Amino acid sequence: MPFIKGLKYRVNYGHNLRQGQHYYASEYGASLTGLAYKSTNHYYDYTLDNIVTYERKFGEHNFTLTGLYGAIERKSSSTYAEGKGFERLTLGYNSLQTANIFTLSSDAYSEALNYQMGRLNYNYSGKYLMTATIRRDGFSGFADNNKYGVFPSASMGWVASKEDFFKDINALNYLKLRVGYGAIGNQTTRYSSIAKVNTRPAYVFGDGGSTAFGQYVTSLANPDLRWERTVGLNVGVDFITLNNRLSGTLEYYNNDTHDLLYSVNIPSLTGFSSILTNLGQLKNKGLEASLTYQVLDNDRFHWETTFNIWRNTNEIVSLLGKDDDGDGKEDDLIASNLFIGRSIGTIYNYRAGDIYQLADDIPEGFYPGTLRVEDLNGDDKWDAEHDRTFLGRTEPAYSFSIYNTFSYNSFTLSFLINSIQGGKDGYLGNSLVSYSRGDLSLRQNQLYGIDFWSPSNPNGKYPRNISGSGTVVTPPMYEVRSFVRLQDISLSYSLPGTLLSRIKANRVSIYASAKNLATWTKWDGLDPEIGSNSAGGRPVMRPVTFGIRVTY
Repeated sequence: MPFIKGLKYRVNYGHNLRQGQHYYASEYGASLTGLAYKSTNHYYDYTLDNIVTYERKFGEHNFTLTGLYGAIERKSSSTYAEGKGFERLTLGYNSLQTANIFTLSSDAYSEALNYQMGRLNYNYSGKYLMTATIRRDGFSGFADNNKYGVFPSASMGWVASKEDFFKDINALNYLKLRVGYGAIGNQTTRYSSIAKVNTRPAYVFGDGGSTAFGQYVTSLANPDLRWERTVGLNVGVDFITLNNRLSGTLEYYNNDTHDLLYSVNIPSLTGFSSILTNLGQLKNKGLEASLTYQVLDNDRFHWETTFNIWRNTNEIVSLLGKDDDGDGKEDDLIASNLFIGRSIGTIYNYRAGDIYQLADDIPEGFYPGTLRVEDLNGDDKWDAEHDRTFLGRTEPAYSFSIYNTFSYNSFTLSFLINSIQGGKDGYLGNSLVSYSRGDLSLRQNQLYGIDFWSPSNPNGKYPRNISGSGTVVTPPMYEVRSFVRLQDISLSYSLPGTLLSRIKANRVSIYASAKNLATWTKWDGLDPEIGSNSAGGRPVMRPVTFGIRVTY
């Protein structure tokens, strides 16, 4: 601003407007009786940010103050009208009321966010760094008394390599220590705190009377729903060494999440299966490391490699704070698969054994080709209370990636290897293929190529595909989804300068790239990272691209 030195004001505004219309009519639709519809939709959103910045410098002291006030709003509406069964379809979708069966539906939603932030950045001589922030966020999806949350944070950094005493340390070219502590929030989805209703045909008045539509509640309201809040400590080190050939980052974090937004299962006698609520405390700890090393670097050949590794663990500290069974310990929420002292991805279920063979002594409720279920209490019965146990967890133990870049003259080769590892009992997925032997599965060829058990294939991996009722208990078959994947690879060639001068171009490169060329895993499914073995799943795509980049 012209009257106050160092003061700046900026406004950011953006919006999106989409309108769609889809009309359709066909005399061959609806089993050759004629089908026509009109579909219209309207969507609008905007984002408005007002940002004020004030910068001042006093000798080696540098200050920057930032203030933000912003808002986001989204609105959508749609209408769909359909007719089936026409005597004549001459007017098509412009005469839907002449249909024998008429359907009309409409929908709309709106949501809004409002946010304010104040921030102070300070550094002294580029050596001592500090940032303090306080943010207030509001979202329409929360209950009336809890729409806003306040989240403060602060961080400090020390560039030790700029100190005078560091000049005598030749082993390190750069060293920065940093620490941060603060809170962040997680918002819910729209309309989460209020009861939702829907409509359906409810009453018929008299013989041959018209149908009246009624409304019914589809989800429970929670007038106390509030922001999920995570408070965390982060400590990190950035360094460069070996004459600037090796650089890296080490980072440790410890986060506590309170008031988790979680859909808790409730007794079905309430008329509902779950309710979205805030509960408990979850602790997350993690370690991340990244190293980049220039292995070779000369006039003709360059090789640089980057290695990243990540590990995270979480533990449920508290849930509802109740001890209804009187054992002196806080109760778990078994119906929601939440257990104090264990991770949020804990698997608690029946343990599957091998497959019953024809000559086995098979208990009642099972038959040849079905999975054994461990009877943990030895009562020759299988019930959820006594025969389920902890099988592992869905979270991985750690993940890593390796990225390499090779350059020789005008050629450049790069590739990325990505891996997720489950360790002893982590990163588990249900690999059970459970297709019934019915008309649909046969016509869609769902049974082909799957190693089902049969009398002629007694060593099949999966239990027999059945037609009719199943066993008294069908346990999942959990397997480790650990994998190593060649995720990206690219080869390019850049034209030499003599050719570029002839075509008057600054740069021309010819390249070929591919993704997901190879995956090494013991997971017997479509994609270990997704972990789905269902018929609706898809294997990972393997796109291959060829192209030319020209820069003038």
